[in-house]
Amino acid sequence: MSVDAEFVRVHDKFTGRVTAEWPRDDRAALAGKIGRAAAGFPLVRRTTPEERLEIVRRVGVELERERERFIGLLVVEAGQARKFAVWEVERVIGQARHFDQLIDLIRPVELPAASGRNLLLREPYGVVGVITPRNTPLLVPFYTLFSALGGGNAVVLRPSTLAPGPAVRLVELTVAAGCPADAVQLSTADGDTAAREFIENPLVNVFMTYSNSGLGKENVIKMGRYLEGGAAGEGILRRVPGKLTKYVPELAGNDPFIVLAGADLDRAVQAAAWGGFANAGQLCISAKRLLVQAGIAEQFKERLREAAAGLKVGDPHRPDTDIGPLGRPESLARAVVHVKKALAQGGRLVFGGQAADPFFYPTLIEFDRERIKGSPKPDLWREESFAPLRTLVIFDTVEEAVQLAEDSPYGLGAAVFGPEKEALALAGRLTAGRVMINEGPLYGDNHLPVGGVKDSGLYGATHKIQEVTYQKRIHIA
Repeated sequence: MSVDAEFVRVHDKFTGRVTAEWPRDDRAALAGKIGRAAAGFPLVRRTTPEERLEIVRRVGVELERERERFIGLLVVEAGQARKFAVWEVERVIGQARHFDQLIDLIRPVELPAASGRNLLLREPYGVVGVITPRNTPLLVPFYTLFSALGGGNAVVLRPSTLAPGPAVRLVELTVAAGCPADAVQLSTADGDTAAREFIENPLVNVFMTYSNSGLGKENVIKMGRYLEGGAAGEGILRRVPGKLTKYVPELAGNDPFIVLAGADLDRAVQAAAWGGFANAGQLCISAKRLLVQAGIAEQFKERLREAAAGLKVGDPHRPDTDIGPLGRPESLARAVVHVKKALAQGGRLVFGGQAADPFFYPTLIEFDRERIKGSPKPDLWREESFAPLRTLVIFDTVEEAVQLAEDSPYGLGAAVFGPEKEALALAGRLTAGRVMINEGPLYGDNHLPVGGVKDSGLYGATHKIQEVTYQKRIHIA
C-alpha cells in the first residue's frame, strides 16, 4: 500500500503493481459514516432474525457465484497462496450456509419463574465499529459483519487498507441483498484514526478489533481518554466523562502444539506443517511453539523436515504453490532478525532460515528446555512470529509439557496430539480459548465460538453475535 494522505492504493503482493485505488477517509468522513449507520440502526432493529438470515443466505449465494473473483482478490491483495485462498473462501461459504446456527443463539428463551413467566431476550447495542486484519481479509470481515448485522446492529467496517478489496465487495453484496439503507458502512480511514473515532464517537456502542496485543492494550488505555489542545496549544492528556463503549478485542497468539508419546505421528506432522506454515505462517491461530515428548522427538523432527521441504514457496497465483509472499516488508525483516537472535540466544536451526524478498521459507528452531526455563527467555519463544518461523522444545513428562505450554502471556489456543484420555486430561490444564485434540489448529466449526484469554483477548471463546447483543430479562406476572 502506498503511503498517501488522500488515497489507499493496493498492490499485488507478488508483482508489486497497483491493482486498485480508493479515496482515503479522514476522521470527518468516518464520523459521517458513523452518523449514517446510526440513522440506519432503527431500520435494522425492526427486522426479524429470519429476515437478517435471508440477507446472509443471499450473500452466500453470490459468494459462490463469485468464488473465483474472491479467490483472486485474496491472492493478489493478501499474497495468499491459491490453496489457502480456496480454503478461506470455502470457510466463508460454509458460514453463510449454516448461519442459522448463530441466529438461533439470540432467539428468546423462556426461563423458570416462582410465579408467572421469565423471558430472556438478546437486544442489539446499536452501532458496531469494526477494524479487521489483512491476513484473512474475507473470513474475519464476513464473520464479524454478519454477527453484528445478524444481531440487529448497524455496522461500520474498516478493513485492512493493505487488502480491502474482499471487504469492499462483501459490503456491496450485502447492500444488494436487501440490507436496510445506510445500516452497513465501509471506511478506508487509517487504523489509528478509525480506533480513535470508534472509541470517542458517542454514536458507537461497540468497538470490535482484531490486532496484535500491543495495539489491543493501547485501545484499553485510550477508552475514556482523548488528546485536547491546552491553552498554549500543547497536547494535554485529560480524563473526560463519557459513555462506556463495549470493547471486544481479538488479539495475538503464540499457541503451543503438544505431541505426546503414542500420538499418530503422521497425523501430527501433517497438522504441524499445515497448521504452522499455511498462509506463510500469518495466522494468530497457527501452531507456533512445538512441544514434543522425548522418545518420538527425532522421528517428529525428521518427518516435519521432509514435509516442510515438500512445500512449494513462490508465485501465489500458481495452483501448486503452498506458501506465498509475506504481506508486509517489515514482517520479512522481523523474521530475519528473529532467526539471528534465536541462534544467538541458544537456538539450533533444524531446517529453513532462508529469506528471498518477498518470501520467507519454512523454518524451525530448536531450544533446549533448560534454556527456555532460564532468564531472559529467547525472544522467539516470548513473541508471536507472524511468518513461517516456529520453535521446538523437547520435554520428558506431561507435567513439564504443561509448564512449557503455560509459559506464555498468550491464551488463544492450543493443540494436543496423543492418546485421547491423556490428551483430554492435559487439555483441561491449559489456559486457552480453545484446545484441539488430535486435530490441527486451523480446524473450525462454523457454529462454535472463538476467542482467547490473557493477552489474546478479554472474553475467551465467545460467539460474536452474543458479544454485540445484550441480555434483557422480562418478567410477566
